[in-house]
This record gives sequence, C-alpha cells and structure tokens, in this order.
Amino acid sequence: MLKTAFFPTTLVVRVIDGDTIELSNGKVVRYIGIDAPEPAKGQTPAQCFALEATALNKKLVEGKRVKIKTDKNEIDSFGRTLAYVYAGEIFVNQYLLEQGAGRFQLDTVNTRYSSLLAAAAQKAHQEKAGLWGKCAPNPETGCQIKGNLDRLDKRWYHLPGFRHYEQTEVNLEHGDQWFCSEKEAQEAGFERARE
Repeated sequence: MLKTAFFPTTLVVRVIDGDTIELSNGKVVRYIGIDAPEPAKGQTPAQCFALEATALNKKLVEGKRVKIKTDKNEIDSFGRTLAYVYAGEIFVNQYLLEQGAGRFQLDTVNTRYSSLLAAAAQKAHQEKAGLWGKCAPNPETGCQIKGNLDRLDKRWYHLPGFRHYEQTEVNLEHGDQWFCSEKEAQEAGFERARE
C-alpha cells in the first residue's frame, strides 16, 4: 500500500526559490516532480527564468496557509521534506509546471502524480510557456533539443536536423528531457548524438 501522509495546513513564511519553501514550523519543503531554475548563488549567476519562477511561487504561497502531502520518500538528501503542495484548490506542483516555471523532475520513488506532472510539463513545453519560450534561442520555435535515454540508459541529446531527431520521442516519465541549449544537455549528463 502506498504510504502518503497529509499534514494540517501550515503557514509559508518564506519562498526560497521556484520549487522550495520554508514553513512556520521550521520545515523546508521541496516540491516533488519539479525542478525550477536556480537563483544566483555566490559567483554562480541565476539560471534563465529563476527570478520569474521564484516570483510565481511567492505569489501562490508566500504568507499563505498550504497543505502538504508526502509520498513514499518523505525526506531528501538535504533533509528537506519532499511534498505535493496545495494552496487552496491549486495543486502548486502542477500549476508551476503548467506555467513553465520548471522542468519535470522524474522521481522513481515518489510516483503518485508523475503522469499528471509530466503531462503538465509537456503541455507547457508545447505551448512555449515560461522558460520554454523565454529561455529558447528562438522564442518562436521554443526549446527543441531532445534528451533521450536509450535502451541501455545511455543519455543522448538530438538537435533538429540530426538523422534520428524526428523519430526520437521525449517521454518525461522515462527520464527523457527537453533542453534549450547544448550546454544544458551536457550539464545534465547527456552526450551529443551522431548527426
């Protein structure tokens, strides 16, 4: 049986970034299924769309009471609570993905809403919402680099015009990803496929 826990509503005292909040009880909560662009840290500049993602998250939850729901794995390696977050009737994880405020992050343990979250992210990509339009080299065409895991779990990225580009499918629920630049793909551990 799937272990899930609901917590009573709790006040969000601080939005840390586009996918992480701090609650009045001191817990830091990381949203399951979304990886928002990182804000500036030290000498590292903010990733594209980080400020907008953080602002959207603040608008949704800062200073408001939210309900959090955990899944099988409740704590990440940084000690943060992993959760699905609800602000009233809004499923925050899904809403942020629909707005293009982050990428779908595959979690092979916390899978309760994986299909729903992957679909939200895929739709945002297709509509060039949020980072998918703003961070693309050409906002008209959006982010078109396909990151694909092959049968042996080798990570390849395909550019438009590559020989296997058209038949390569991006299935977010299997670890495939969309990228806006080759640098992003390489930083995520993908190698350039043969042209």
